[in-house]
Amino acid sequence: MLCLREPDKAFVAVTREFYRSSLRPSSPYGGSGVAPGAAVHPTAQLAEGVTVDPGAVVGAGAVIGAGTIVSANAVVGAGVKVGRDCTIGPNSSVTHSILGDRVVIHPGCHIGQDGFGYVPTQEGHIKVPQIGRVILGDDVEIGAGTSIDRGGIRDTVIGAGTKIDNLVQIGHNVVIGKNCIIVAQSGLSGSVTLEDNVVLAARVGIIPHIRIGKGAQLAARSTVIRDVPAGEHWGGFPNAKPLKAFFREMVVLERLATPDAKRIIDRAVDQE
Repeated sequence: MLCLREPDKAFVAVTREFYRSSLRPSSPYGGSGVAPGAAVHPTAQLAEGVTVDPGAVVGAGAVIGAGTIVSANAVVGAGVKVGRDCTIGPNSSVTHSILGDRVVIHPGCHIGQDGFGYVPTQEGHIKVPQIGRVILGDDVEIGAGTSIDRGGIRDTVIGAGTKIDNLVQIGHNVVIGKNCIIVAQSGLSGSVTLEDNVVLAARVGIIPHIRIGKGAQLAARSTVIRDVPAGEHWGGFPNAKPLKAFFREMVVLERLATPDAKRIIDRAVDQE
């Protein structure tokens, strides 16, 4: 009998060997090459082994690396550069972007559209020109329904190896380091910076211009309104703080809700 210290990792390693095809989404159409019904601009450059499914659009001057799949009804915009062995899922759009190798974009993602930038005036909201790009490093994976805005002035950057879950919003000018984890329904406002190896649990919200230090972790539903130092674990709403402080507050509130605590508080109020 073989005993392992980390059986979960061993299970994953074995499963990866048996089910290699599951490590990367395949063409839903099941074809190869440029399928009938796809629209590829004459100036686009497709390397050997690129698959473009029916209904997909590849714009003028786009460059797509070998082995990449552009799935049904996906859009690769003009001038976009896509690396080798990438997958762009059905009904996704990629514009104003540069993708590294082995990037996986799951269905319904939108990468490189304008960020949310307006100047309010008495006459109305004046749009701020969005002229940056989105840069995705090697081995980035983006879950279904996620949106990543192009930069306003500087680029929006996602570092190599970062994994982003479904239904995440990443605003313009955001910079995310290498090997970060961002879980579903999190929202990063404009100009947020995550250093390497940061973990955001589900539904974390971060206001603009915040920096999360290397290796920091945020608990689910945290609202971050100040910088988080490297390596720390924070959580809480409406103001995230170190987890120990947040847990102490929760315990105090629970104790205040007990019958004995209520009687003590009522007596104090009556005495006033």
